[in-house]
Amino acid sequence: MPDPIVVEPTANHDASVIWMHGLGASAHDFADMPRIISRPSTRWIFPNAPVRPVTLNNGWRMPSWFDIRHLAGESDDERECPVEAQESSEMITALIEAEHARGIPYNRIVLVGFSQGGAMSLYTGCRFSQRIAGMVCMSGYLIFPEVHMDASHPTNRDTPILVCHGIRDDMVPFSSGQRTVEFLRENGWGVDFEHYPMFHEVCMSEIRRVEEFFSEILD
Repeated sequence: MPDPIVVEPTANHDASVIWMHGLGASAHDFADMPRIISRPSTRWIFPNAPVRPVTLNNGWRMPSWFDIRHLAGESDDERECPVEAQESSEMITALIEAEHARGIPYNRIVLVGFSQGGAMSLYTGCRFSQRIAGMVCMSGYLIFPEVHMDASHPTNRDTPILVCHGIRDDMVPFSSGQRTVEFLRENGWGVDFEHYPMFHEVCMSEIRRVEEFFSEILD
């Protein structure tokens, strides 16, 4: 995995945000968030996904947290590669541990992601063995729901989650976000669900809601 982009705090470091990009993108996609979301005491880490072949995209190599093998509903086998998802989760977990080693309590660390990165936010956060501050999934979805409960750690069973999705999303359907929220709520997670009149993208209203979520769980 290439080195992440890191934006250091301008005040006393008391929280950390780890923000994952989407399929085929890079850490640069969200590296301007510290300028838009003013949190002087927060350290921002924007990791880059490993470059891997993606089956759905004709096997082309691109930054990907996990392989996507086919479109939803096209086959009964696993759509996402569980081995690669776990490998990526271990990379993200290492970033969490590095922030903790800097003196930041686990419950002052937030995971955020867009699309595939949003899937990794939920996957990693729900499985992590220490209570974190919260998780944000933007235009993403829950992967491997059939094993999610067994794989999740009790420590993060009630960790705050924010899910944001565009109602016109033509890549990760809005229904995927809805199913994710329904599943998590039914199984005990407190989830805030926000939707916006947009496609597979990010809008300023959404960013402001993420900013509010940070304030709710960190301030």
